[in-house]
Amino acid sequence: MLCPPVALPDNNIVMEHNTPITRFYFVRHAAVQKVAGCLPPHDPPITDHSHDLTHLLASLPTGADWHISPLQRTRQTADLLMTQLQPQSIKMEPALVEQSFGNWHDQPVDEIWKELKDKPRHNWSFMTASFIPPDGESFVQQCARVADWCKIQEQQEFIVPQILIAHAGTICAVLAHMLAIPPDRALAFTVPNLGYLEAHLMNASHGTQHAGGLWQVKSLP
Repeated sequence: MLCPPVALPDNNIVMEHNTPITRFYFVRHAAVQKVAGCLPPHDPPITDHSHDLTHLLASLPTGADWHISPLQRTRQTADLLMTQLQPQSIKMEPALVEQSFGNWHDQPVDEIWKELKDKPRHNWSFMTASFIPPDGESFVQQCARVADWCKIQEQQEFIVPQILIAHAGTICAVLAHMLAIPPDRALAFTVPNLGYLEAHLMNASHGTQHAGGLWQVKSLP
Protein backbone atom coordinates (compact mmCIF):
# COMPACT_ATOMS: atom_id res chain seq x y z
CA MET A 1 0.00 0.00 0.00
CA LEU A 2 1.40 3.39 -1.01
CA CYS A 3 0.92 6.27 1.41
CA PRO A 4 1.99 9.91 1.05
CA PRO A 5 5.07 10.98 3.03
CA VAL A 6 4.34 12.28 6.51
CA ALA A 7 6.36 14.83 8.48
CA LEU A 8 6.18 14.70 12.27
CA PRO A 9 6.61 18.09 13.95
CA ASP A 10 6.16 18.50 17.70
CA ASN A 11 2.47 19.33 17.59
CA ASN A 12 0.27 18.34 14.66
CA ILE A 13 1.19 16.26 11.65
CA VAL A 14 1.23 17.81 8.19
CA MET A 15 0.88 15.48 5.23
CA GLU A 16 2.34 16.05 1.78
CA HIS A 17 -0.83 17.78 0.54
CA ASN A 18 -0.55 20.22 3.47
CA THR A 19 -3.59 18.92 5.33
CA PRO A 20 -3.39 19.30 9.14
CA ILE A 21 -3.69 16.08 11.10
CA THR A 22 -4.25 16.02 14.88
CA ARG A 23 -2.92 13.23 17.09
CA PHE A 24 -5.43 11.74 19.55
CA TYR A 25 -4.46 9.39 22.39
CA PHE A 26 -7.27 7.45 24.09
CA VAL A 27 -5.97 6.05 27.41
CA ARG A 28 -7.74 3.53 29.61
CA HIS A 29 -7.62 4.18 33.36
CA ALA A 30 -5.52 2.24 35.88
CA ALA A 31 -6.80 -0.94 37.56
CA VAL A 32 -9.67 -0.42 40.01
CA GLN A 33 -10.72 -1.77 43.38
CA LYS A 34 -13.40 -4.47 43.08
CA VAL A 35 -14.85 -7.49 44.84
CA ALA A 36 -14.02 -10.87 43.30
CA GLY A 37 -17.05 -12.55 41.75
CA CYS A 38 -19.07 -9.34 41.51
CA LEU A 39 -19.64 -6.88 38.71
CA PRO A 40 -17.56 -3.81 39.62
CA PRO A 41 -19.30 -0.64 40.84
CA HIS A 42 -19.86 2.10 38.28
CA ASP A 43 -17.49 4.55 39.94
CA PRO A 44 -14.75 2.69 41.86
CA PRO A 45 -11.37 4.18 42.80
CA ILE A 46 -8.12 2.85 41.38
CA THR A 47 -6.15 0.33 43.44
CA ASP A 48 -3.69 1.42 46.10
CA HIS A 49 -0.72 -0.49 44.67
CA SER A 50 1.83 1.15 42.38
CA HIS A 51 0.98 1.53 38.70
CA ASP A 52 3.63 1.19 36.00
CA LEU A 53 3.35 4.38 33.95
CA THR A 54 6.70 4.04 32.17
CA HIS A 55 5.28 3.22 28.73
CA LEU A 56 2.60 5.90 28.86
CA LEU A 57 4.97 8.61 30.02
CA ALA A 58 7.35 7.72 27.20
CA SER A 59 4.58 7.60 24.57
CA LEU A 60 2.22 10.48 25.36
CA PRO A 61 3.06 14.06 24.37
CA THR A 62 3.52 16.93 26.78
CA GLY A 63 1.51 20.12 26.44
CA ALA A 64 -1.61 18.44 25.02
CA ASP A 65 -5.27 19.27 25.56
CA TRP A 66 -6.72 16.73 28.01
CA HIS A 67 -10.28 15.36 27.99
CA ILE A 68 -11.15 13.33 31.09
CA SER A 69 -14.16 11.19 31.96
CA PRO A 70 -15.54 12.60 35.25
CA LEU A 71 -15.57 9.20 37.00
CA GLN A 72 -13.04 8.98 39.82
CA ARG A 73 -10.86 6.24 38.31
CA THR A 74 -10.13 8.36 35.25
CA ARG A 75 -9.55 11.50 37.30
CA GLN A 76 -7.15 9.59 39.55
CA THR A 77 -5.31 8.17 36.55
CA ALA A 78 -5.01 11.65 35.07
CA ASP A 79 -3.57 12.89 38.36
CA LEU A 80 -0.87 10.22 38.16
CA LEU A 81 0.15 11.31 34.66
CA MET A 82 -0.30 15.04 34.41
CA THR A 83 2.49 16.17 36.72
CA GLN A 84 5.00 14.94 34.15
CA LEU A 85 2.98 15.49 30.97
CA GLN A 86 1.88 19.05 31.81
CA PRO A 87 -1.47 19.47 30.00
CA GLN A 88 -2.11 22.70 28.15
CA SER A 89 -5.81 22.47 29.06
CA ILE A 90 -8.06 20.09 31.03
CA LYS A 91 -11.75 19.43 30.36
CA MET A 92 -14.14 16.98 32.02
CA GLU A 93 -16.19 15.15 29.38
CA PRO A 94 -19.41 13.42 30.57
CA ALA A 95 -19.83 11.91 27.09
CA LEU A 96 -16.76 9.74 27.74
CA VAL A 97 -18.04 7.92 30.86
CA GLU A 98 -18.21 4.14 30.87
CA GLN A 99 -21.37 2.23 30.06
CA SER A 100 -23.66 1.94 33.08
CA PHE A 101 -24.89 -1.53 34.03
CA GLY A 102 -27.50 0.03 36.29
CA ASN A 103 -28.75 -2.17 39.11
CA TRP A 104 -26.24 -4.88 38.26
CA HIS A 105 -23.21 -3.00 39.58
CA ASP A 106 -21.82 -4.61 42.76
CA GLN A 107 -23.99 -7.70 42.23
CA PRO A 108 -22.67 -11.30 42.07
CA VAL A 109 -21.94 -12.36 38.51
CA ASP A 110 -23.67 -15.71 39.14
CA GLU A 111 -26.92 -13.88 39.89
CA ILE A 112 -26.60 -11.72 36.79
CA TRP A 113 -26.04 -14.78 34.60
CA LYS A 114 -29.40 -16.14 35.76
CA GLU A 115 -31.04 -13.11 34.14
CA LEU A 116 -28.94 -13.37 30.98
CA LYS A 117 -29.05 -17.12 30.34
CA ASP A 118 -32.12 -16.98 28.08
CA LYS A 119 -31.03 -13.80 26.27
CA PRO A 120 -28.99 -13.63 23.04
CA ARG A 121 -25.30 -14.26 23.71
CA HIS A 122 -22.13 -12.48 22.58
CA ASN A 123 -18.91 -14.40 21.87
CA TRP A 124 -16.59 -11.82 23.43
CA SER A 125 -18.64 -9.76 25.86
CA PHE A 126 -20.77 -10.12 28.94
CA MET A 127 -23.86 -9.19 26.93
CA THR A 128 -24.84 -8.13 23.42
CA ALA A 129 -24.43 -4.52 22.36
CA SER A 130 -28.18 -3.87 22.21
CA PHE A 131 -29.03 -5.30 25.65
CA ILE A 132 -30.02 -2.71 28.26
CA PRO A 133 -29.37 -3.75 31.89
CA PRO A 134 -32.01 -2.76 34.47
CA ASP A 135 -31.79 1.04 34.94
CA GLY A 136 -28.61 0.98 32.86
CA GLU A 137 -27.39 1.69 29.35
CA SER A 138 -26.69 -0.51 26.34
CA PHE A 139 -23.38 -0.43 24.50
CA VAL A 140 -25.33 0.77 21.45
CA GLN A 141 -26.41 3.81 23.48
CA GLN A 142 -22.85 4.38 24.66
CA CYS A 143 -21.64 4.21 21.05
CA ALA A 144 -24.18 6.85 20.04
CA ARG A 145 -23.08 9.40 22.65
CA VAL A 146 -19.38 8.73 21.98
CA ALA A 147 -19.95 9.10 18.23
CA ASP A 148 -21.65 12.44 18.85
CA TRP A 149 -18.59 13.58 20.80
CA CYS A 150 -16.25 12.41 18.02
CA LYS A 151 -18.27 14.27 15.39
CA ILE A 152 -17.83 17.49 17.35
CA GLN A 153 -14.06 16.97 17.35
CA GLU A 154 -14.11 16.37 13.61
CA GLN A 155 -15.31 19.92 13.06
CA GLN A 156 -12.56 21.50 15.19
CA GLU A 157 -9.15 22.91 14.30
CA PHE A 158 -6.55 21.86 16.89
CA ILE A 159 -3.13 23.33 17.60
CA VAL A 160 -1.78 20.61 19.93
CA PRO A 161 -2.32 16.85 20.39
CA GLN A 162 -5.35 15.60 22.32
CA ILE A 163 -5.22 13.12 25.22
CA LEU A 164 -8.34 11.39 26.54
CA ILE A 165 -8.41 9.51 29.85
CA ALA A 166 -11.38 7.19 29.53
CA HIS A 167 -12.61 3.59 29.73
CA ALA A 168 -12.44 0.31 27.82
CA GLY A 169 -16.03 0.61 26.62
CA THR A 170 -15.50 4.21 25.58
CA ILE A 171 -12.43 3.29 23.54
CA CYS A 172 -14.30 0.41 21.88
CA ALA A 173 -17.10 2.86 21.05
CA VAL A 174 -14.53 5.26 19.57
CA LEU A 175 -13.23 2.46 17.35
CA ALA A 176 -16.78 1.64 16.24
CA HIS A 177 -17.16 5.23 15.08
CA MET A 178 -13.71 5.55 13.49
CA LEU A 179 -13.96 2.30 11.54
CA ALA A 180 -17.74 2.44 10.91
CA ILE A 181 -18.28 -1.03 12.35
CA PRO A 182 -21.37 -2.29 14.22
CA PRO A 183 -21.28 -2.03 18.03
CA ASP A 184 -21.43 -5.81 18.40
CA ARG A 185 -18.18 -6.11 16.41
CA ALA A 186 -16.52 -3.34 18.41
CA LEU A 187 -17.08 -5.37 21.59
CA ALA A 188 -14.47 -7.81 20.27
CA PHE A 189 -11.68 -5.30 21.00
CA THR A 190 -9.73 -5.69 24.24
CA VAL A 191 -8.30 -2.64 26.02
CA PRO A 192 -5.98 -3.31 28.99
CA ASN A 193 -5.66 -0.99 31.95
CA LEU A 194 -3.25 1.82 31.04
CA GLY A 195 -3.35 0.72 27.41
CA TYR A 196 -3.96 3.37 24.78
CA LEU A 197 -5.26 3.85 21.26
CA GLU A 198 -3.47 6.36 19.05
CA ALA A 199 -5.47 7.79 16.15
CA HIS A 200 -4.97 10.68 13.77
CA LEU A 201 -7.84 12.98 12.82
CA MET A 202 -8.14 14.88 9.56
CA ASN A 203 -10.45 17.88 9.91
CA ALA A 204 -13.77 17.38 8.10
CA SER A 205 -13.23 20.41 5.87
CA HIS A 206 -10.30 18.52 4.31
CA GLY A 207 -11.03 14.84 4.90
CA THR A 208 -14.40 14.61 3.19
CA GLN A 209 -12.85 15.45 -0.17
CA HIS A 210 -11.35 11.98 -0.60
CA ALA A 211 -11.93 8.34 0.31
CA GLY A 212 -10.70 6.72 3.51
CA GLY A 213 -12.57 8.55 6.26
CA LEU A 214 -11.43 11.17 8.74
CA TRP A 215 -9.67 8.89 11.22
CA GLN A 216 -6.50 6.83 10.86
CA VAL A 217 -5.84 4.22 13.55
CA LYS A 218 -2.10 4.35 14.25
CA SER A 219 -1.80 1.85 17.09
CA LEU A 220 -4.23 -0.36 18.98
CA PRO A 221 -4.15 -0.93 22.75
